[in-house]
Amino acid sequence: MQTDATPRVSQIVEPQQPLPAQLKALRRAGRRSLVSLAERTGLSRLTVAAAEGQADARLSTLTALFDELGYTLVPVPKALLAETVAFIANQGQSVSLPAGVSAPLGVAQQAFRYGVDKTTNIDDDDDGETPS
Repeated sequence: MQTDATPRVSQIVEPQQPLPAQLKALRRAGRRSLVSLAERTGLSRLTVAAAEGQADARLSTLTALFDELGYTLVPVPKALLAETVAFIANQGQSVSLPAGVSAPLGVAQQAFRYGVDKTTNIDDDDDGETPS
């Protein structure tokens, strides 16, 4: 749970930063040492230090380190990066859909849209049978 004293991820790292820089920022924000992170992941201190300084660190190393810090690596389509960053920065409080994308209609919206009254069933497969 986020407290007022705990910085938000968006205050710690920039999405445009290379992963090693993000890793280092998160480790420091969590007041974790290279040694403690190495011990908790089973990696050597030199491996952890190298992962924080190399743009080409092994994915398995980065995954283990981020996992220990409480984060995960998630591929995000480039077209959705800005929206994903905004979602994380707002801690999931608000999300806007990209231009041209609409949310699927809920049952109530479908009923209103098609003028269906409360005694009529909406039959998705159009086979004439009443849904059970």
